[in-house]
Amino acid sequence: MSALASYFKRIGDSAKSIVVGMGITWRYMVRPKEIITIEYGSKTRAPKERYIPDRHRGVHYLETEKCIHCHICEKACPVDCIEMDGSREPFAGAWQGDGSYISKFILDLNKCIFCNLCCEPCPKECIHMGQEFDVSGFSRANGVKNLLTDGPWSDADRAREGEARELIVAVEAEAKAKKAAAKGKKETPPAAGS
Repeated sequence: MSALASYFKRIGDSAKSIVVGMGITWRYMVRPKEIITIEYGSKTRAPKERYIPDRHRGVHYLETEKCIHCHICEKACPVDCIEMDGSREPFAGAWQGDGSYISKFILDLNKCIFCNLCCEPCPKECIHMGQEFDVSGFSRANGVKNLLTDGPWSDADRAREGEARELIVAVEAEAKAKKAAAKGKKETPPAAGS
């Protein structure tokens, strides 16, 4: 095929493509009920209809009662967007997990790459990728999610974190002292006269 024939063939293909595309546009203008765009509600600003695939990697959620506070999800995260704190000893204001007491479990969605690497190694399968996808906000602070309350990390949470950290240190020190005292009783030999 000559260069001139190839040139006119490309012009014809382009014109055909434009006609097909404009035909679809005109069809939707004439019959708007066929439009398949998802509409957003006026009050909630969320879609009225949502189709989310089964394997969608949305915002994380945590099954607190299963968590054993092993820090594996925190270590597996490639961008360090998970922070958790707690103790194996009970203390006031903690969320109770499976043999653990959790005071802080936050996820920085501003840094998260939604890779699912935190969910895969979890031995109790307590952290999951959810169906929520809209994390927009007017402040970057809204992007830090408290997985214990399933809301944004707030100033009140920060205040409780400081108090909880002090309680954890005190409770763990008390537990170590009790263990040392119990160990000291076992190692003490009986008196010679008894």
